[in-house]
Amino acid sequence: TMASDGTCTAKLTSVGGGQLSHRNKAFNGAMTISQRGTSFDLNTSSAYTLDRFKVTDSGGITFDVTATQDSSAPDGFRKSLKLSPDTVETSMSGSENGMIMQNLEGQDLQDFAFGTSSAKKITISFYAKSGSQNNNHQYTLQIRKYDDSNNRNMVNRAFTVTTSWQRYTMTFDGDTAENIRNDNALGMQLVWHLATGPSDIHGASTTFGRTVNNSLYSGVTGQSNFLDNTNNEFYLTGVQVEVGDIATSFEHRSHGEELSRCQRY
Repeated sequence: TMASDGTCTAKLTSVGGGQLSHRNKAFNGAMTISQRGTSFDLNTSSAYTLDRFKVTDSGGITFDVTATQDSSAPDGFRKSLKLSPDTVETSMSGSENGMIMQNLEGQDLQDFAFGTSSAKKITISFYAKSGSQNNNHQYTLQIRKYDDSNNRNMVNRAFTVTTSWQRYTMTFDGDTAENIRNDNALGMQLVWHLATGPSDIHGASTTFGRTVNNSLYSGVTGQSNFLDNTNNEFYLTGVQVEVGDIATSFEHRSHGEELSRCQRY
């Protein structure tokens, strides 16, 4: 644009193809909202902890953990979701999985343009760290998306945690073959695999596919077992999902706006 003094200034209209505000499709990514309490003793198949984040399992295992809203956080954050096992499972079997999950409604994801030749890349970023006992454990981030017929297409990628906070960024090509359902039902799941049975461990898949790895849940080869010691700890915060191939700085929304979004669930 031309200023009154004759100089030209650039106008920033998007970042990586995504909008400037409300870029983050994830909810409560900074773990600030926890209407149900601040500590959860979990041994059921699926239960909410901090708002919009579930602890869930599959394959018949009991993912027996304690989840808390913790004050350990990287610079710029004040809270994190912390998990620690209450029961040891030294040997995972079959399709047993223990996971953290967030569900996103399909109607909020239509700007991804999935199911068209213009399908956009998506980038997920988050901060995580371990306790001293599980330093250098490898875990898996999986994205599962659902089309109009409720078919699942999936991608996943491994990440390794240490006792220091790190920001992890992962970019995936858009799905040109199948869309994301356009209603208030489940359109996408963000899944952090902390423990995965051998039947569900495969190579990483970076391209969306319905039969990726032939597993509904899938950890990446080299997956560690978070349940192998009750002193293990996993911390998560700063979760962001956005259009494009750039992990922008975390979008901090006001407490009031984040609370309103969480009250939907």
